[in-house]
Amino acid sequence: MKKIIEAIYDDNDFSDEIDLSLISEGIDVDEFSRTVFMTDKHEELINTSVANNPTVLTGYIPNVEVWSIFQRKSGGMNDGNPMLYALKNEKGYVLKNRKKIFGRIEHLVNNFFEQKSGIDVTIMCPSSNKLNTYFAKLASKKCKDPKLIDNLIVKMSIEEVDDYIFDKDSQFRKFYGRRFREAYSLLQKYYKSMKNGVFQFHHIIDKEMRKVIERTIKISDEYWGDYVDAINGKNILIIDDSITFGHTLKESIERITDVFTPKSITVLTLFSPLYTKKGEELIT
Repeated sequence: MKKIIEAIYDDNDFSDEIDLSLISEGIDVDEFSRTVFMTDKHEELINTSVANNPTVLTGYIPNVEVWSIFQRKSGGMNDGNPMLYALKNEKGYVLKNRKKIFGRIEHLVNNFFEQKSGIDVTIMCPSSNKLNTYFAKLASKKCKDPKLIDNLIVKMSIEEVDDYIFDKDSQFRKFYGRRFREAYSLLQKYYKSMKNGVFQFHHIIDKEMRKVIERTIKISDEYWGDYVDAINGKNILIIDDSITFGHTLKESIERITDVFTPKSITVLTLFSPLYTKKGEELIT
């Protein structure tokens, strides 16, 4: 894992160029070149300042604090934020002041642990993207047990999700009723775009359908027994690089509490949620 992270994000290259007097920061985007860079001129799109971050959101998930490194100020329901794309190397977006941005992330992760001490272990939400791996590994270094648990929560197969869809008491069946065949036909089209037989929630475009697919991730049958002592009675930190509606995050927490009895659960994400579970824009 170390080699993967160093290949994408060279830890030694992150110099923290922080001016503590900068309160209002954000990002500028050159759409022609798809270049994204931090700026101290405004707070539009994202608040990246040291003075105002990280932030904590309570009530988004019952009994769980959701901490965010950066505050998103605006965006679309599809989470189309240029800075997130640039950090993930997606859609052609690139970072201009890369050292400053990653230096800021590391600085704010340190700030989080100064405010939220006593975290025992870090668990990563299921993800194959390298940004989430980097972020989770960075956070795990600050915990009592620096070992990152990255194989506990796994994505279900298409076949496993399909079994829940066809259950007579499934939310999917209850919601669509007489429209079940039509809705399932659309779902099968989404299946075709998913790779390696693994269910990938982001391929579900229909917003109504996203709300009624109940289970898409599970606790690993192979590894769950390895982490009983690490999780039961402990303060755990769950890492997810960004949250839109929080479907994967909330389901991850449900699966963990189905199997384990942690003392507390805290979430740390790079970008704050924009919307509540009902799809209403958050006012923070």
